[in-house]
Formats: sequence, structure tokens, C-alpha cells
Amino acid sequence: MLKNNRFKLEFVFSKKVMLFASVMVLFAVYLAGCVNVDQKTTLKQDGSGSMKVHYWTKMSNVKSSTELGNFSFDKDKAKANYTSSNTEVGDVKVEEKLEDSTKHVTLDLKFKNINDISSAKAFEKVKASWKEGKDGMDFTYTLLKDTSNAGNMGASDTKLDYEFDFPAEVLRTNGTKDQQKVKWNKTLADLKNDIDMTATVKNEGKKCGLFGMELPLIMLAGLAVMSIRVRRKK
Repeated sequence: MLKNNRFKLEFVFSKKVMLFASVMVLFAVYLAGCVNVDQKTTLKQDGSGSMKVHYWTKMSNVKSSTELGNFSFDKDKAKANYTSSNTEVGDVKVEEKLEDSTKHVTLDLKFKNINDISSAKAFEKVKASWKEGKDGMDFTYTLLKDTSNAGNMGASDTKLDYEFDFPAEVLRTNGTKDQQKVKWNKTLADLKNDIDMTATVKNEGKKCGLFGMELPLIMLAGLAVMSIRVRRKK
């Protein structure tokens, strides 16, 4: 009888432990989706550029851990997450704002090629493309879908704001254009599907008229004519 009761107690305890562990896992997943992002990028013609990343969450979300998914609220770990062979991180600042009980991370980085941005851990759920197209340079920056976090309570209030400053005139885009800058204002709830940010930018790599191939040819022709005249005078 005692053995049976002991077995029942152990079974109940085991179920409670498993339930608690499941709840903690779900809670961790929920917290991972509570991070707001504001990212501003300056892109050059050759695909290199710089970026200012700002993300934040409620201080209560990082009370027991500084890690929320791919976001870290520890200065050294945040820097490591954004560092790769393609990216170099500069200043990193971690601060708490008591007026709204939020914790913020702000960092600056430079990248060699936007096409290789996903080589850093922080961008592993991102796909970027900057390549020559039919009408200009075609740009795509995709946030891969995250259905588990997109369905969280409050997902529609979690901001995902992205701004890109392009090297030339933006011919068309699915974002909000302001001269050479384009903005996309999304929320975590939008990640029920991939978020594709696209733009076609005038190709400044190709020059026309006197600013392209014609000018060097004219200069060479002019030098040849001058050389012939000098020889004739001699």
C-alpha cells in the first residue's frame, strides 16, 4: 500500500515538474517576442554600409535573464550577437528608462556586404539581397516568418520599424518613400508571414554621357591630337 502511494506521489510530482517546465518554455517563447526594434541603415552602391540598431523591452521581461531569443540585454553579448566576419560593431549602450520601466540597447555597426548580413547571429532570421536588375539595383530585406511569436498576446503592439537610406533615387518600393529614404513600419503580428521589404534604386554604378565612358575617350583623343601637333611643330 505504501509503495503504491509513493508511486502515485512520484507520478503526480513528475507531472507537475513536466507541466512547470512546459510553462517555462512557453513563457520564454512569449518573452522572445516582446522586443521592439528600430533599425536604421545607410546602404552604399557597392553593398557596404552602416546601421544603427535600437531594441527594447519591459524591464520585467529581463529580470531573470538577459537573453530574449536572438536579443541580448548584456553589453558584451549584444556586441557578440551582431559581430561577424562581415560586420564590425562600434558603440554599444545599455540603459534603463524608469519612466516607462523599459530596458534599451543601442548599437552602431558597419557591414561589408548587405548580402552577407545573416552571417551575424542577430540577423540569422533575415535574408537580404542587393543586386543589379533590369531597371536598376533591386533591393530585398526579408524578415523570416515567426508564427509562434506572431500569435502572442500583444504582438500587434510590438513595433518593428526599419529605415533604409539608399545611395540614389528610389524608383519604386513597397515601403514609404521620402527622397532616398524608405521606411517600413511593421509589428510582430505581421510575422505570421515573411515580411518582404523591397525597392528598386537607380543604378549609380552606370554613368552616361560625358560622365561615363565617353569622357575618358574624348580626353584620350584630345591628348593624341595635341601629341601629333607637337610632333609636326618639331
